[in-house]
Amino acid sequence: MSKLILLLIPFMLAACATQSPPANFYVLSPLSQPRSTPAPKMLVGVGPVNLAGYLDRNQLVSRSGTVSLQLDEFNRWAGDLGKNITQVLAENLSRSLSLDSVLAYPWSSGVDLDYQIILDVSRFDAAPDNTVILDAQWQLFDQRQRKLLSVQRGHFEVPRQDSGYAATVQAQSEALAQLADSLAQALVSAQGHE
Repeated sequence: MSKLILLLIPFMLAACATQSPPANFYVLSPLSQPRSTPAPKMLVGVGPVNLAGYLDRNQLVSRSGTVSLQLDEFNRWAGDLGKNITQVLAENLSRSLSLDSVLAYPWSSGVDLDYQIILDVSRFDAAPDNTVILDAQWQLFDQRQRKLLSVQRGHFEVPRQDSGYAATVQAQSEALAQLADSLAQALVSAQGHE
């Protein structure tokens, strides 16, 4: 019995020495360009952002078919995806409106917002055809008048440069910039109708 254990030790040590590939970590980035003319002064809150359940995880998600998903254990978000989306949208919106007073959720209870945008992201992944798709619904609230101004949906498709994860995250950042431009238009329109 002890000879068998001695013979197995080298195999067990070799198995322990096998290493998995290193993990890669990604973060979304703001990409919106500043407006030439600033929007009227307002204090805007972005969030909360609610993610579809399949997105609320560390792994990057892509579609391998119409109804099938692929999770990659070695390609992950560097932090909480919902918080990253919220911060990037707030920064993109700030740039799109040339406005410094855009806050990412959560903010202090003493903050007196003019507008709040709540988002539900139902899709944010790469399709098999090398396209990133972002589907979101947002609610725009006038916080001063305590009323819902509008509910809108957006569908954004951005082609990837290649099928790599860095290209996917870059395309996702571009999709968020397009969403922020739509949010900026909704805010400017809301201010024009007051």
